[in-house]
Parts: sequence; C-alpha cells; structure tokens
Amino acid sequence: MAEMMKLERLLDLVALLLETDQPLSRHEIRNHLPPGAYAEEDESFRRTFERDKDELRDLGLPIVLEAVPGSDGSRTGYRIH
Repeated sequence: MAEMMKLERLLDLVALLLETDQPLSRHEIRNHLPPGAYAEEDESFRRTFERDKDELRDLGLPIVLEAVPGSDGSRTGYRIH
C-alpha cells in the first residue's frame, strides 16, 4: 500500500512538472498535488520531496531549478522541460 502511494505521488509530481509553463516552488507543488500526497509538516514534506526529486533524476528525468519569471531571481521553482 505505501509503495503504491509513493508511485502515485511520483507520477503526479512528474505530470505536474511536465504540464506547468512556469517553475513551481515546493509549496506550490504541494498545493497542486492531491491531499495527502505529502505530509503537512514542513520538514517531513521537504525531506520526502528531496528524496522524490533525487529518485526521479536517477531515473533520467531532467527536473530543473529555475528562477520564477518576474521575481528578479529571488524566487525559484521546479519543472521538467
């Protein structure tokens, strides 16, 4: 069951990052994914999100970190080109 939830979360994350026109911050990503995909507690969410990104990159998905347009580089987000 937990493994299926992880797979679903990873697939949802990939779909979101492929569909977005602009980079999304970690918190925007959490807000766009289904409830329960990530923990509500920030530190737990951050750790899980970092593991997910690493796993997807290890699979060859080019998740990039970019400045959000119009933020003068102070805000960054993630996406897959």
